[in-house]
This record gives sequence, C-alpha cells and structure tokens, in this order.
Amino acid sequence: MNMNTKKTDGEAVISASPYNPSARPEQYSLFEQEAERDQLCFDIFFKEGPFGLILLDRYFQLFKVNSRLEHMLGRDASEMMGRLIFEYLTEEDALSFKSILQNSKTLVTPLLVSLGLIRKGNNIVMTDAYVRKYKTKLGEDQYCILLFEKEFCPNRQLLELKQEVYDAIIITQEQERQDIGNFLHDSVAQLLYAARLNLQHFVLEYDYRERIVPVKKMLNEAIHQIRNLSMDLVPSVLNDFGLKAALKTMAERIAIPGFEVTALVQEKCETLPDGLKLAIYRIVQELLNNCMKHAMATKVRVKISSAQDTIVVEVTDNGKGFAKELEECVQEGSGLRNIKSRIHLYNGDIKIKANKIGSTVLVNLQVT
Repeated sequence: MNMNTKKTDGEAVISASPYNPSARPEQYSLFEQEAERDQLCFDIFFKEGPFGLILLDRYFQLFKVNSRLEHMLGRDASEMMGRLIFEYLTEEDALSFKSILQNSKTLVTPLLVSLGLIRKGNNIVMTDAYVRKYKTKLGEDQYCILLFEKEFCPNRQLLELKQEVYDAIIITQEQERQDIGNFLHDSVAQLLYAARLNLQHFVLEYDYRERIVPVKKMLNEAIHQIRNLSMDLVPSVLNDFGLKAALKTMAERIAIPGFEVTALVQEKCETLPDGLKLAIYRIVQELLNNCMKHAMATKVRVKISSAQDTIVVEVTDNGKGFAKELEECVQEGSGLRNIKSRIHLYNGDIKIKANKIGSTVLVNLQVT
C-alpha cells in the first residue's frame, strides 16, 4: 500500500492507495552509468584542452561543449545547449556540413573539414574540424566534433604540457643510450679485452706472431670502435669535466685524415644547467654527423657562445651545403628532427645560412 500526503485548509491528510506492482520505483540504469562514463572520458581529455569540443545528438543539436569552444565562439555553454549546430556556421558551411551529417556513408570513417564559425557579434573564425560519428550504448547516433583554430596558438599551460612530453621523450632516449653504452662498456668491450689478452698469451707461447698480427689489429679496431660508441652514448666527460672538455674530446675522437674539427666554448657556458649542456652536446653531435655523412666537409668549426639569456650554437663547414629547404631536410632526416625536438624544449630556433663555401647552422636556445 502506498501512503500519499495531501494538504487541505492547512491540515495534512494522509490517504492510502492500493499497492500497484507495476508502479515500480525508478531504478538506476546501467546504460545511464555507461553514458556518464563516456561523458567523463570526454571531460578528462577535452575539458581544458586545446580543441573546441562539440557533441551532437541525432537531431544535430548541441548537448555538450567544452570551455575552449566557449572561448572560440565567445558564447556561454548554457545558451548553446539544445540548438542546432548549423546556427553557428556560415550559410555556405551550414549547408555543406548538413549534407555531410545526413549522409550516413560519408561518416563511416572520420573526416577533417574546414568550417567558418560565427562568433558572438557575427565575427567569423575559421577552423578545421575533425568529425566522427559514433553510437551510444542505446544504439543512437551521435556526433563528436573537435575544432581547432587555423591561427591556433597554445597558451602557457599547453606549452608546459608540451614541454613535459618532450622532457619525457628526451629522458627516455638518454636512459636508453646509457643502458646501451654501459652494456657495450661492461660486457662487449670486456670480452674483446679478454680475447686480446688471450691472444697475446698465445703468441708468446707458440710464436705465431706473424699470423696473429692481422687478428690483433682487428681486435684493437673493434675495441676502439666500441669505446667511441660507448662514449657517444654516455658522455661521462661532460659530467666530469664540463662542456668544453666534452666537445674537445668529441672533436678529437671523430677527427680523421681529411676531416678536421675545431671547438670553441665560451667560459661562462660551463655554468649552464646540466640538462642544457647535454642538449648542446647532442645538438653538436648530430650536426657533426651531418657534416661527415652528407656535407662532405673537410673542416668544421664549432662555436658555443652566450648572449644574455640566449645560447648560440654555431657550426660552420666547408662542405657542399644543404640542397633542400630546412623543413624538407627535417622531414627526411631523423638527426635534424632530434635537434628540433631538443630546441623546442628551450623555446629556440634553428637557421641555415649558405656561405660561399659550405654552410653555417645557427641554433638559438633560451636559458630558462
């Protein structure tokens, strides 16, 4: 029996009604729980993200937006909820976008389209939109739209997040290099040393010196190569003696007949943070590899200098220069991509200047 309370002339009257088994209390649906979980995922990834987010129901009405979209359109979420997406598009874009959404075949795979959004005050902001159709747990069609401005510029928080990503990549790379370098030094190099020592005992005991000499030379060369590779991977000289000593050691190690490297380092660069010194070391390492492999240079001059809050890495060679534009070279070569990644960490830039003979690569890094 259900008890109902009514109020008449200021008095409370309690009445009873028969029990109705079909009138069950509302229960929390598993589908509602799944829907809330989906919404939580959208919030986690896009609530404060760099992209404007719009979720549309099957009638193309907005039922969720994020703060980035509010900023892009200059409108509050409350005034946009329940309205058609086409109200916020230019007339031409509204027609084309409507046909895209209504055509079920076009959204089998995600699309990237350009849209003109109407801001409050009727200003137009041009965006690129990533459009994806999906189904809810109840089987209803819905649409997810991610928008980013063509002139989009990340805010400080996003730059910091980007730097954290680069930091993680660089730390991982350095850890891998250290692991490989230690393995080469502690395992492979020790085996080669042991083989050379046993070979020397064999020569003394059986006097096969003439036959063994070529083998000994190959072992010595292998040990030399392993030692150089280990030092490239783990620049212990940098930590123990500083940037100048590390670059000088690198220059001496890679110098061969017909390839001369000179390194100049300003004294105050020795007081730079360890992370920045390692970045400089790796940048020079990549640029010298480029000079050896691609530029066909015979002389290279490396100069590291400091001017106020900027570190300048200057590498000049007498080689054949760069045949393509910088961006093309970056896309084709992993070495230059690694340099750009490190430069991003320090809000820097890279420029290539063609000389009468050879070229100069200038890298500017900001001291944080």
